[in-house]
Amino acid sequence: MAAVLAGTSRITALVRHRSVRGPLLWSIIGRLPLYLISLALVLFFVEQDISYAATGGLLAAYTLGGSVLGPVIARRVDRQGQTWMLVVTAVLYPVLLIGTVSAVDGPRPLLIALLFLAGGAIPPVSNSIRALWSTMGLSKDERNAAYSLEAILAEVYSIGGPALLSLLIAIGDPRSAILAGGVMGGLGALGLATTRASRQWRPVPAKGDLLGPLRSPALLTMLGVLFFCAGSLGVFNIALPAFAEAHGSGGDVGLLFAAWGVGGAIGGIWYSGRRFRIPSEQLLLIVVLVFAALMAVPLLAWDNWSMGVALALNGLAVAPVTVVAYEFVGRAARAGTVTEAFTWMITANTAGSAVGAQLSGLLVNWSGTRAAFAAAVGMVLAGALVVLVFRRVLAAVPSGDDLEAEQDLEDVAAATSKES
Repeated sequence: MAAVLAGTSRITALVRHRSVRGPLLWSIIGRLPLYLISLALVLFFVEQDISYAATGGLLAAYTLGGSVLGPVIARRVDRQGQTWMLVVTAVLYPVLLIGTVSAVDGPRPLLIALLFLAGGAIPPVSNSIRALWSTMGLSKDERNAAYSLEAILAEVYSIGGPALLSLLIAIGDPRSAILAGGVMGGLGALGLATTRASRQWRPVPAKGDLLGPLRSPALLTMLGVLFFCAGSLGVFNIALPAFAEAHGSGGDVGLLFAAWGVGGAIGGIWYSGRRFRIPSEQLLLIVVLVFAALMAVPLLAWDNWSMGVALALNGLAVAPVTVVAYEFVGRAARAGTVTEAFTWMITANTAGSAVGAQLSGLLVNWSGTRAAFAAAVGMVLAGALVVLVFRRVLAAVPSGDDLEAEQDLEDVAAATSKES
């Protein structure tokens, strides 16, 4: 309880910073509708008498667009600054979504192309805000609180997005929900682009390199860990609805995901109130192993109520893993590649989740939901194995204290140059 109160206090103190409030508010507006849009696209296509199988393929095109074009856009942010790309994508994203809903009765290749481009044009709000947190001169505790807040907000988006979708459909339909979500996402990106913190963010000169941040062995290691951890979560996208249907009502699945989100939010607040004095690579291994242990709890569930409790417990470990990953990615990225590095983090999560969902579908059909839940535990343990095997690579990443000292030296140098 003391850690939760301390975490709440640190996050509250962070939000009081004038330089933090504006970017944070606009980033929330820009990111809240993203999950909403994915769900609304499914409902819209089904409403147009498109089969679930074909709908899955169309949604895959949207997701693939983000995975392929996202790093390209992020690299432009690292080279040119945040403002220009935020403004361009803020306009393109809703326009492409309008084109998508208008082309639903047209040739299927055109619809797929528009979805691919729309997914790729998602404004780089998440990557930009995380780049700000890692470079805007926050102290180690403040940066930890910012990353913890990011993990908490991820749970808020997963709960708030569907809730907002329900509201928009109640007063309209899936088509209007897609358009409203696109406008809201664009508005958030425009708002972030106008904040002083974003406008003053300057790209660090970096040597032109095709691989960019992927030259960092530590970043590649973290992406591997994230792939397996995200895969374990992707398992539940298929197995959890199947479990809920088999143990009462498929309609309970929303409440189960909500319980998971509540656990994640509490875990994020608790983690932000803690100070750990052990090396980061050891901390990463500990939180991943705890995640694996709590991932096994759903195997003990016997009905939807017990599953809700199991997921709330499991959610406690999600945020600490996420926060440590943010910290590692922010420190492991080579100079001038921070935004792209965070984009590759999203790509690893997306790829892992997709593989986990596919594996889950096969296991549910073959042996049932418990086999899928066991596979989720195995995927997290695979992530822990990656940490163990490459622990020396992770240990070579500069610590938060080193970066803070480096920032202090830069501030002193800047002050000295002004005085002279």
